[in-house]
Amino acid sequence: MYIRSDPEEWLILGVTPNGRTFRPSDWAERLCGALASHDNKGRWVYSNHAQPVIHQGQVGVRVKAALKNLNPNAYKFIMGFTNDNQLKVIPGRKVLYLNKPIAVTEITPPVRKRNLAL
Repeated sequence: MYIRSDPEEWLILGVTPNGRTFRPSDWAERLCGALASHDNKGRWVYSNHAQPVIHQGQVGVRVKAALKNLNPNAYKFIMGFTNDNQLKVIPGRKVLYLNKPIAVTEITPPVRKRNLAL
């Protein structure tokens, strides 16, 4: 069976090659702010495609791979920033593509009888 795995998203961490924390400390919010907007109540809302996160104690940005097709310029901007500042990038969740369908087995938990004493 042929399986190809592509990342669904990228995780950019604020860690430099020498292990130091990237500065300024609000870099993730600033970077995601490039794609953020205001909702109908005037609140600041980050895009679903680029959001600041904390991963294992490190500040980072989660970038959905779909952004590359939806907004190529924004994707290039974010990845260019990452490259220019030599930030750590790791693949996030995976999407598996199978060349043939797989059977899904439904698992039903056992039913337990409970007696209620009143």
